[in-house]
Amino acid sequence: MGQHYRMVNLDKKQYLHPYKLGDGLKLLEFGTAGEGTMMALAALLADGNGRGGGDLLSDHPLVGSWAGDRIVIAGDYADNGRFVDNSERNLYTEACEQFEDISDRIREVLEDAGEPLRTNWT
Repeated sequence: MGQHYRMVNLDKKQYLHPYKLGDGLKLLEFGTAGEGTMMALAALLADGNGRGGGDLLSDHPLVGSWAGDRIVIAGDYADNGRFVDNSERNLYTEACEQFEDISDRIREVLEDAGEPLRTNWT
């Protein structure tokens, strides 16, 4: 079956869901793609976007909002208690239940900036 992942921002209590960004949920399914999840992550981590050629054509406040934050690519098979206070849960589960999913919001930002993403992973 394989392990599924989400990109989790520990500081902002937000996460990205790869499937909503047009990718598969496994590490190699989204990690080797140039668009989708990796493009969303790059946009969120960008520090200084809009100051040079080749930047994302957006001044949306979400762009760069994760720069400097603690980010984890959390798997659903990860150890319980790591990154969370509850020793019965792992970060993947904690994020799914307690954090904000910003996948749809960053997808809109990317599409408005002319970076169309796949509608689903095939």
